[in-house]
Formats: sequence, structure tokens, C-alpha cells
Amino acid sequence: MKFSSFFFAAVFLVSNAVLAQDYPNRPVKVVVPWPPGGTTDAAGRVIAQRLQARFSSPVVVENRPGATGMVGAAAVAQSPADGYTLLVASAETQAINPYTYPKLSYDPKDFVVIAPFVINPFTVVVRADFPATSVKGMVDLAKANPGKYTYSSAGLGSASQLAMEIFKHQAGIDLLHIPFQGEAPAVTALMAGQVDAQILPAGRAAALSKGGKIKVFAVTTQDRFFGMTDVPTLREQGFDKVDIANWFALAAPVQTPAPVVQKLYSEIQAIVTTPDAQAAFRGMGVDVFPPMSRQDFQQFVAAEMTRWGEVIKRANIRLEQKQ
Repeated sequence: MKFSSFFFAAVFLVSNAVLAQDYPNRPVKVVVPWPPGGTTDAAGRVIAQRLQARFSSPVVVENRPGATGMVGAAAVAQSPADGYTLLVASAETQAINPYTYPKLSYDPKDFVVIAPFVINPFTVVVRADFPATSVKGMVDLAKANPGKYTYSSAGLGSASQLAMEIFKHQAGIDLLHIPFQGEAPAVTALMAGQVDAQILPAGRAAALSKGGKIKVFAVTTQDRFFGMTDVPTLREQGFDKVDIANWFALAAPVQTPAPVVQKLYSEIQAIVTTPDAQAAFRGMGVDVFPPMSRQDFQQFVAAEMTRWGEVIKRANIRLEQKQ
């Protein structure tokens, strides 16, 4: 009996080793649950290209946009758990959608979140002619005129809306939310003076501020943004509870074999430490996610679900779904 147990354990270990060594032996598909051309898509392609070079096997990107990432995430969740269909996961797919949609076509538990690779910090920005020159001035104006000032977002339930809700809550201010269908029209409305403020990815904010099209008051992460080192963080300006950024990670269906998951984790960790990948990410206005073990990242994602869930419930954000 002992011999039999030892034999099967040995076979299992050898099989796992062979599986990891053999993977991949056919094309791998990376699903980006957003349209082509955005930051998520660009970052996902950086990872896919470099995985392909390391694997010497095709790694193709497929865009499956819709419902703030829900369409693409559901497609991957329903795919075979063999490591050949992966998801570019984010705060939206793993921590926000479960609270904003009354019926979600997947469960975050349907995935094993393998490894983070990018962090996408936000900034607090206002229109170019806004009558304040700092976060403090903005907060003072908003407190003196509750509901008068507006902010745009990339849509109901988007990370940009929820980040502003976190800031509003700590600052004790009331801003009227004007949602748009995507980041581009929201920015257009801000530059046209149709709305007063917005939470905007730092890379985009840096580019627009150089032309004087907007004013950037603060970065929402603990550290200053590498592209605007002169812009202070919200924490530096007294809002110590605000530490907000979106993040991108590679995920797979939950039953994906552990050796495959570990191999993908190791490959991602190797990629993000290369100067080439770091330069590519910074060129699009994002930065490499700080090194983190798989266990620590799983705890991070769980904490993200708790944090975003509290914000969504407090703001009473629920999205309508077409039947």
C-alpha cells in the first residue's frame, strides 16, 4: 500500500514536470476584454509579444470588448483550463464588476490570477480655466458650492468614477457625476469646459497638461508619477486614505494545471524586470507592478474586492443589463 502511494505520487510529480516543460506546444491566446488601441490592449500586447519570444511559440491577442470587461472575462472563464486561453485581468474584471452588475456571467473565483505586470496610476485633473490652482482650492470651492461642480468619467461603474467617489468621500465634497461611453469622450468634454473635473490615467494627464489643455492637481498613488514628478500625491496633500490605481494581470481558468500557472508566473516576472519591457510600459504612461509573490498578489486582489465593494455600495452604483 505504501509502495503504491509512493509510486502514484512519483508518477504525478514526473507528469507535472513534463507538463511544465512541454508547455506551450501550440498557440496561446491572450484575451484583452477591451477594444484595440487602449492602455489595457497596448500593455497586453507588450506581454504577449515577449511571451512569444520566450516560448518560441505563437502568442496571439484577441480583443473581446464589452460591459467593462465582462464579455471577454466570461469567454475565458468558459474556456478549457489548459493554459492556452489567458485573460488580461484588471480591477474591473476581478474586483468591480461583481458589485456593479446584478447578474455577472462569470465569477472571479472562476480564475487563477497568475501574475500582475502593470500598474496604471490615476490623477485628479480639472479643466484648464477651473478657478482653483490646487486640490485644496478645488475642495474649498466644492464645499462652498455643493453639487455645483461636475466630473466626467469613462462610464458608470468605471474605475475612473469609483476613484473619484473615494476621493469625494474623504474630502467631504459633492460633485455631480456626468458619465460618458469611454475615456475619450469624457476627456473631450473636460477640455471643452463642459465638465469641471475628472480622474484620468496619469500617462494621459501628463500628455494633455504639457499643452495646457488641463490642470493636474494630484496623483492618486502613494508615490509620485515618473512622468510628472512635480505633481504631488493626494497623500502629500492630506488625503492619506487615497491610494488608487488600476492594475493589469494575467489570469487563467481556475483549474489550469499548477505547473503551467507557475511557469507563466515565472515568465511574467522575468519579462517585467527587463529594461526593454519597462521602457515599453513607461512609453505608454504606465509602470511595472512591484514584485510580488503569487500568494501576496492573491491577497492583494481579495483586498481590492473589499475596497472597491465598499465604495460601490456607498455610492449605490448598479448597472442596468439588457435582457
